[in-house]
Amino acid sequence: MKPSTGPAGSSFTISWNGFPACRAINFFWAGTLLGTKVAPAVSGQFPTAAPADAKPGSYTVTATCTSQKQTAGGTFVVTGTPTTTPPPPVTTTPPPPVTTRPARPGTTTTPATPTTTPPPATSTPPTTTPPVTPGVPTTSSTAPKPGELVLDRPSIKPGETLSASGKGCRPSRMVTLMSGGNEVGTAYTDSTGSFTAPVEFTRIEAGQHTVVAECGVRLTGAVDQVVTRSSGGQTSTLVILVFFVLASVTVIRFR
Repeated sequence: MKPSTGPAGSSFTISWNGFPACRAINFFWAGTLLGTKVAPAVSGQFPTAAPADAKPGSYTVTATCTSQKQTAGGTFVVTGTPTTTPPPPVTTTPPPPVTTRPARPGTTTTPATPTTTPPPATSTPPTTTPPVTPGVPTTSSTAPKPGELVLDRPSIKPGETLSASGKGCRPSRMVTLMSGGNEVGTAYTDSTGSFTAPVEFTRIEAGQHTVVAECGVRLTGAVDQVVTRSSGGQTSTLVILVFFVLASVTVIRFR
């Protein structure tokens, strides 16, 4: 066997000679089968390993040819697992204490004053608020509460768009928007009972208009309709134009 010693689980090779007529050679480790070599040869080699659970000590390894009733053996010594001794702990010697001698009488030590550099001043540009143009309605993005109808503008002029949003209706229901007895819009509620619909007035009439949404419940909102009047400049121009036409007709008649 080569090698003939080693720790448990280590590999070694069994070599034999003198089994000329054997068809199979069985190899045993202390009576336990290690393996079989099928090769009719006078000599040969069989690689194997010591059992991993083998204890330190000497073990008999045999090779047996059953057909010829021949047996040969050897000894393999299992060595112990080397013990690793941990290194000794490192001893750290603390540095010697620093002895501060007291100052001589009459000597005053002034500590250094740290110099603080102020951060550079940054000027923040003033916030400019855009002026509010009088007479221009502002839009509202407030979401309606349950049972409430919200119009996106407080006032509109003829031709401007208006949208109504409501909440608290029955789900998947048609909503009819009415104002002054006239239908001004329709929509369908979603699964939460909310809706949004455009509003179109059929009449142009200055003043406040109440919008009522019928959706199983009644939701109301109000909007001011602003109608601008033309100035008297066009009327004066029309009167002057008529005067000149009449004067021309009079001159033609008297010619």
